[in-house]
Amino acid sequence: MNVTKQNHDDVSALLTVTIDNADYKTKVEKQLHNYAKSANIPGFRKGKVPMSMVKKQYEAPIAYEEINKLVSESLNGFINENKLRLVGQPVPIPVDDFDYKKEQLSVGFEVGFEPEFTIDLAKYKAKFYKVEASDKEVSQSIENMQKRFAEQIPQDKIGKDSHINVEIKQVVEAEAEGEHIHQPKNVTINAEHKDAFKMLKSMKMDETLRVSKADLLANEDLAKAFSFSKPELEQLHHDEVELTVKDFYGTKNHALDQDLFDKVYGKDEIKTEEELKTKVKTELDEYFQQNADVHFVNQVLAELNEKEEIQLPDAFLIKWLMFNNENIKTEDQAKEVFQAEKNQLKFQIIEGKLMNDNDVKIDYADILSQAEQAIRNQMAMYGLHHIADEEVQKYAAEMLKSEDQVKQISQEVAMNKLKDVILEKATKEEVVISHDEFLEIIKAENEKNEAVAAENA
Repeated sequence: MNVTKQNHDDVSALLTVTIDNADYKTKVEKQLHNYAKSANIPGFRKGKVPMSMVKKQYEAPIAYEEINKLVSESLNGFINENKLRLVGQPVPIPVDDFDYKKEQLSVGFEVGFEPEFTIDLAKYKAKFYKVEASDKEVSQSIENMQKRFAEQIPQDKIGKDSHINVEIKQVVEAEAEGEHIHQPKNVTINAEHKDAFKMLKSMKMDETLRVSKADLLANEDLAKAFSFSKPELEQLHHDEVELTVKDFYGTKNHALDQDLFDKVYGKDEIKTEEELKTKVKTELDEYFQQNADVHFVNQVLAELNEKEEIQLPDAFLIKWLMFNNENIKTEDQAKEVFQAEKNQLKFQIIEGKLMNDNDVKIDYADILSQAEQAIRNQMAMYGLHHIADEEVQKYAAEMLKSEDQVKQISQEVAMNKLKDVILEKATKEEVVISHDEFLEIIKAENEKNEAVAAENA
């Protein structure tokens, strides 16, 4: 077996795999003998079928299977040994006369690969925002804690400060055939859900109201208040839902005391209001800074993508698109698709280069740690800051039973590690700003990007 490489240019080549008959002949003969022992052919006893008949029926497919294995192994081995970072997959050259009985066979493959280049992150710079939480944001976060653990106050009727517990059931039409069992859902509505609250505020305990599927589809805010996504609504089996008021109550915010501190952070972790404010500010600063770090990294990557000259195997990729996608019938179609995807492909090559050059690797411990952090973040959204490690690990293990979750979390780990590399090596122009100022900058950038996208559409 032998593989040769004939370069077309710096990013594409013809790889030719040559194998001798002797490379696969013995394996073919061994399989033929095994077939002869077990073949059931009418007119012959098992194991007594003439080898000539076995060869006539099975030799060609067995030989082609062995040849295909050898070619694949040789090709992949050459690619790995020579550290070719492929772009797309090898495209085989059609063979008109492929005779497995020949003493020697050659199969050609067109390949495209990433160019050799280096990236000096230090020469790329962007504004690095140090984002600080304001006193107002700290106070709002503490008030949210008080609301989360608020005392429920019974009410005689629904008022402007009421929280309304609603049971939602699908209404089965009288003429509907068969048995229809749909689990009800329960939601809590307050004045923040403007349309839903307006609909319910004059109702009494156990009073019902019907809402059509069409009305919910027409009012996204109303649908969200009643915990319906658009796909969920579209898949409802019936045309109406029935809302039943099951309870309503006012609330009194939890006092800012040791009991609240313990509920949020665990017993005696926080002992004074000042400690609480310091803790909350630290958490907000860290959270806001995560977003600012991502912004800095994205700015650097955008500049990299704009300024780095990356040679792509254009001609090969057009061939590959035509070979790999049955919907692409012509070269012009392939060129159009390639132009649309070219910038994204360049971006992926840059990311891959940065990861490879900086030895970014992912192992299961990284994935598990990321899953555990995701669980903790999710729990924190519900005010649960002190979950036992054993519980977090149990939830994380359950999460990682899903291949899709593992894939998603692996990508998050890779991007987090790449983020750390860029934060360490790219040049920062540090600017201290408030969170509100940071949000205004993001808003302005998004509006600018949307305008550019609209112009290019």
